[in-house]
Amino acid sequence: MLFLLELAAGIFLTGAVAWLTVTVSPENISRCEKLCRNRVAGLLIALPCTLACVPLAIPVSPGFLLNLLYPAAVVLPVLCYFYIDYYAARSFAFFLILLAYDIVHGAFELHTPGTPVVTVAALLTGITGIWISAKPCTLRDIFRKSAGSKIWKYSSFAAAAAMVLLSLYMLIMVVSGVSVQ
Repeated sequence: MLFLLELAAGIFLTGAVAWLTVTVSPENISRCEKLCRNRVAGLLIALPCTLACVPLAIPVSPGFLLNLLYPAAVVLPVLCYFYIDYYAARSFAFFLILLAYDIVHGAFELHTPGTPVVTVAALLTGITGIWISAKPCTLRDIFRKSAGSKIWKYSSFAAAAAMVLLSLYMLIMVVSGVSVQ
């Protein structure tokens, strides 16, 4: 169930970024630039992501930390709200990394048709997340370049649309129960 919610959120979030990159212009660039630094959006993305990471952290965590994982998953995103700049961009990057991990895991676990293509696309999504998390102003720069250049606009839109299609494909495969045995 959590995987289905994550895929639906992936469709929504990457779709929103695709829509923003294709509709950005020099007149409305300030809206997109402000969105990258929006703390409320960052918290709304980061909090579910950290809670979704707790089951992934349980097998590798020392025993004395197990009772602290869920409280830390709630407290740390709230603290980040107050202390981290570009919180929405960082949270979106965190979500892309988590989505890529779960899509790769889900594709192999569920024997999804086209698993090699899905895996490569998911790894590219994860790399994008790592790139944005390493330099969160990159998302702002992508919006700026998209506002000034049609090549950047449509290539950024194509990359975000590919992420939407990846999440949509996996959602359809999981819901329909299609697998290759």
